[in-house]
Amino acid sequence: MLNRAKQSGTHAIAAILLILGLITAPTVHAQDENEDAKVKGRIQKLINGQQPKSLEDVVALEEQVTKLVPDLMKATVGIRVGPAQGSGVIVGTEGYVLTAAHVAGRPNRRAFIILEDGTAITGETLGLNNTIDAGVIKITQEDWDPNNWPHAEIGDSDSVKLGQWCIAMGHPGGFQPDRNPVVRFGRVIHKYHDVVTTDCTLIGGDSGGPLFDLTGKVIGIHSRIGPELTHNVHVPISAYKNESWDRMLAGERWGDAPRAPFIGVRGSSEEGNCLIAEVIEGSPASVAGIKPNDVIIKFANEKISNFDSLILAVGIRRPGEVVDVVVQRGDEEVALQLTIAQAGGVNPEDSEGQEQEENSNDDKDQPDKSDDSRSRLPLQPQLVDEQGGIASEKAVDLSLQSVSWIRSIMMLKPAGLYERNHVTIRQAFDKVIEKSGECTVRITSGKQSLALGTIVSEKGYIITKASQLKGDKVRGDIECVFADGSKRPIEIAAINEQHDIALLKVNGKRKLVAVQIADDVEVPIIGSWVITPGLSSTPLTIGVVSTKPRAIKGGLLGVLLGESEESVFVERVFPGSAADRAKMNRGDVILSVNGKEVENRQMLIDLVRSHLPGETLKFKIKRGEEQVEIDATLGRESDVFGSEALPRGDIGGPLSERRSGFPAVFQHDTVVKPNECGGPLLDTNGKMIGMNIARAGRVSSYGLSAKIVAEVITSLMAEAEGDESADKDE
Repeated sequence: MLNRAKQSGTHAIAAILLILGLITAPTVHAQDENEDAKVKGRIQKLINGQQPKSLEDVVALEEQVTKLVPDLMKATVGIRVGPAQGSGVIVGTEGYVLTAAHVAGRPNRRAFIILEDGTAITGETLGLNNTIDAGVIKITQEDWDPNNWPHAEIGDSDSVKLGQWCIAMGHPGGFQPDRNPVVRFGRVIHKYHDVVTTDCTLIGGDSGGPLFDLTGKVIGIHSRIGPELTHNVHVPISAYKNESWDRMLAGERWGDAPRAPFIGVRGSSEEGNCLIAEVIEGSPASVAGIKPNDVIIKFANEKISNFDSLILAVGIRRPGEVVDVVVQRGDEEVALQLTIAQAGGVNPEDSEGQEQEENSNDDKDQPDKSDDSRSRLPLQPQLVDEQGGIASEKAVDLSLQSVSWIRSIMMLKPAGLYERNHVTIRQAFDKVIEKSGECTVRITSGKQSLALGTIVSEKGYIITKASQLKGDKVRGDIECVFADGSKRPIEIAAINEQHDIALLKVNGKRKLVAVQIADDVEVPIIGSWVITPGLSSTPLTIGVVSTKPRAIKGGLLGVLLGESEESVFVERVFPGSAADRAKMNRGDVILSVNGKEVENRQMLIDLVRSHLPGETLKFKIKRGEEQVEIDATLGRESDVFGSEALPRGDIGGPLSERRSGFPAVFQHDTVVKPNECGGPLLDTNGKMIGMNIARAGRVSSYGLSAKIVAEVITSLMAEAEGDESADKDE
């Protein structure tokens, strides 16, 4: 009996354990499901445009973007139609490529579509809507197999909301074999029936590229930019649907590009506000009831601080759009409504139905002569810095005075409510700064802020951008300002010229907290966050990794190129450039570079881009009926445009003087000023994954990877401490 009792007890215990196991296992599974549901719910809210409120939200955004990026890059293509370059996106399985109308030019033109891996396939332009800037190209490659080609899905732009997150891709400056489609991440800041505007920064060469939502579907096509970094205008994907789509597939071309927005007031910012001095009779402002001596305090729900900010607020709007305006009139605020018009007094609707006649004798590869320079994104000669000294379209003249005030406003203006860099978004990253500690300092000279610095050793060592410590910017002794506001004198201990890094040594005793370098991140993942800390508990600015690392050579030839089926030839030589010094002429056909036969325009660009300023290249030229050899020593951008030149890539603010000649940097879309370089780039764990080394253009800042930075630190500290030991021995 006893044995049976023991046996029964054992069975009972086993049964209890089994029952507990059956109960416990589903509980764990349920917890996992609940956690998955929370994560999915968080991502869905972010997809719908909710602001990230915590570090967990920030990480969820990053995971969604990095998951989508590889496939989206495959669907994003470079486009070449005649001498013009742009971007596009393959949609569906029938071989259609969406792009901008001003990239396609007109129907029935030969096009080359360049895939992510550099493979070029053939296509033909179809119809286009010039009013909206929508165009389509059909892939004509004979071995086209829809099952083996990348493509993206069409989304819904009608449901896009203000503040919604989005991903922009394209080929700024034109396709470059050593660079993936450039990734930018931002938010929708303005929407009208025929435009979507985001703070995903664009530049020439991006035209026609895709704007994706956070499900990876195309919601827009890049069209043009305004003066602000946040003025990036996209054609809504709805413009490619229904009747418009049928017309484009049929090869129709219709509409005219709309003129600039116009409201009809004059004023100034001298009084520190937006005081209206004059209202043009019959203008939208006059019709709305705006009067002289009114002070505009709100325009389209945006606070207006001065007349210059009103200009920028109007610039983002679309003719025909109705906006709310609030003016201060004496002691009262008056609410008004205003309908935006077009400069020149043309109603936007008047051009919708106008169709343009085609000249049947036009050659397929002749450039389009229509005027599409109104804020479109052509490749500018000023973009030669990114193109290896070569560009292919006409310049848009931009006065130095107008750009200077745009720059000054932009660098002081706080980010708007729906922008990625708004303070409420940056505050979601506060835990990142808390994790990293007070590892960032500011380097100053007199009242001049020179750069940010990164504390790399408790022994008092700090690194920064070396070229920021030279020239007129340095006005006296160099000091280091810490997060608590205290200052210490510093000395330059060693410099690495190749990577533009200076090692500084703090004088005086002070306990320093060194940055944690992420030794497990060799190359940051494209689409992942990079956080730039300042001296406060909230990040200075945020962005995402745009490209894999590559060399930035920066040698400049200084020509505009044309290309035919038979040759690559010089269309223009810029005064003061390497080409000018070498006596290149308009019409010269370039046959070879350093003995390598030039097969096409892109090959020539790549050959030039692979060399540094100061290197001499040997060009074989056909000039008329004779062949000549020319030696050209590559220069820098300043040779062509001078120290006062302000290229379109610079509209977003000043650029670093040293922004080329780096062996390997990754590009990111963070907006930093030149004097904010030298500090760390952090990941969401608060670890240093790179260092801001240059502000390079409207769409690009450069970072050195943590691996390179760590190697340079080790070398410079050994050099500095070796010098200290030698001094002690003496």
